[in-house]
Amino acid sequence: MAKIQPSDSRITIADTAEGLRIVMPCRRSWFVIVFLAFWICGWAVAEVMVANQFMRGDSPPEGELFMLAWFGVWTVGGVVAIYAWLWQLMGKEIFTARGQTFNIRRDIGGFGFDREYNLVQMRDLRIGSVGASPLEFSSSLQLWGVGGGAIAFDHGERMYRFGAGLDEAEAKQVLTAIKQRFRIPEGSLA
Repeated sequence: MAKIQPSDSRITIADTAEGLRIVMPCRRSWFVIVFLAFWICGWAVAEVMVANQFMRGDSPPEGELFMLAWFGVWTVGGVVAIYAWLWQLMGKEIFTARGQTFNIRRDIGGFGFDREYNLVQMRDLRIGSVGASPLEFSSSLQLWGVGGGAIAFDHGERMYRFGAGLDEAEAKQVLTAIKQRFRIPEGSLA
C-alpha cells in the first residue's frame, strides 16, 4: 500500500514590519481556466460584431433598444468572466493585521482592492459554511473561484468572508495564526 505524504502548504504566514501577513493563493481549476479562455474568445467576437453593427448603423430600428440592452449585459458578463479568468491564473488574497486594523486585499498581478476593518469590532472568527447562496452576488461567484470564502467573521452588524478556495485544513491554519497573535472575542456583541 502506498503511503500518502502530506503536501506543503500553499499559504504563507509571516510576521513582518507591517504586522501579520498571510498570503493565500487562489486554488486553480484548469477546467475553469480553459472554459473561460474559450468563452472569452467567443465573447470578444460577438462584442466586436455588435459594436461594428452599431457604428455602421446597420442595426434594425425596431430592435435597436433590445440590441443596446443585450450589448450592455453582454459587456458586463465579459468583464466578470475576464476578472474570474485572471483570478484563476494569478489571484491571491493577502491578509495583513497591524495594531487595531486588519486588511484583506484581493490581488491580481499587483492590482486589486483592499477592505480595511477595525480589529476591535471583529467578532467570532470561524470556519464558515461554504454553501453558495443565490441571494449573495459574491457567493454565486464561488463556482468560478472568485467569491465567498472558507473563513467568516462578524464585524459590526454584518458577516464577512475571506479565504476563497481554502480547504478546511488551510482555513484552520489561517485561523490559528490569527488567533495566536490577536484576541478576538467569540460570539456577537450583545
